[in-house]
Amino acid sequence: MSSRPTFRAMMWRWRRLITAALLALCLAIVVSAIGSSGRVTSQIMVAASDMPAGHVISASDVAWVAAPTGTIPRDLVPEDVAGHRLSIGVPAGTPVTESMFVGPTLADSAPAGTVIVPVLLSTPKELTPVGSSVDLWGSDEAGEAFQAATAATIMAFSDVAASRFGTDTTELTYAFVAVSSDDATFVLGISARTPLVAVLHG
Repeated sequence: MSSRPTFRAMMWRWRRLITAALLALCLAIVVSAIGSSGRVTSQIMVAASDMPAGHVISASDVAWVAAPTGTIPRDLVPEDVAGHRLSIGVPAGTPVTESMFVGPTLADSAPAGTVIVPVLLSTPKELTPVGSSVDLWGSDEAGEAFQAATAATIMAFSDVAASRFGTDTTELTYAFVAVSSDDATFVLGISARTPLVAVLHG
């Protein structure tokens, strides 16, 4: 009986190398096709650097890059976005779209003396539905809990999946909360560092 490995056994032994080679070949074909077809004809606005939720965009935060027409998001923002506040964290290179901003209609509905800020919550939204009055709690570097805001109002939840620059945060959710104008900057800073806990205000 021959001890020479069968063709199937050889394919199995070298499966990872073969898979990598095939993927590299497919990628080369796609890049070549894009380059030769002349599809790179549109300019899109992308984030020039990582930006956290709540960040107010300035002209230096975005850049224009060429991209294949078929890759352009439908809700792409074509004009200047300076002054708009992000509702989610945006990694560098991400196309800038309308769905990333806090809308004016929501801001107009904020209670008097408050502003709406986007925060990352670890509390399930089922426990604090829209309209709930909540206290927001954070934790310091030592793990000690502290109150970041009191009697904040849950205005809405984002349908966009929570993201912290590539980290899996499927158990978290973005919420738009109305907080005192005096607390807004502090709450945004805490939320950018660590998720907040929302507790129904009693």
